[in-house]
Amino acid sequence: MKISLKLLMRCSASAVMIVGLSACANTSPAPMSNSPMTGPVNTGTYPHFTPDPKGETTQFTPEEKDALRNRTTAAKNSQRGPSADPAAAARKQAEIRLLRQQQAEDLKAIESGQQ
Repeated sequence: MKISLKLLMRCSASAVMIVGLSACANTSPAPMSNSPMTGPVNTGTYPHFTPDPKGETTQFTPEEKDALRNRTTAAKNSQRGPSADPAAAARKQAEIRLLRQQQAEDLKAIESGQQ
């Protein structure tokens, strides 16, 4: 008996389709369908999923707060630039002018000596 390849392919394809359709027919029941509770129950309380936060550090005392404020104020005042004091700014500008004049004289001396 000779079975054609075409017939063999048709039979295997139909077997696969039958198995696939039978798998769709056997669906599992809904989750918790046999549970006596049918829905959410109002317990009258709000659910808390995380613990209450706690303070991770100790709080400053008023003395520590004043000491820290004084330290930061002193640090800020020490970083003030010359623009905070007009006399210091004028001295700095005079130093820069003098240095610029000295450099110009040195440059002229070097240029005149090389030529």
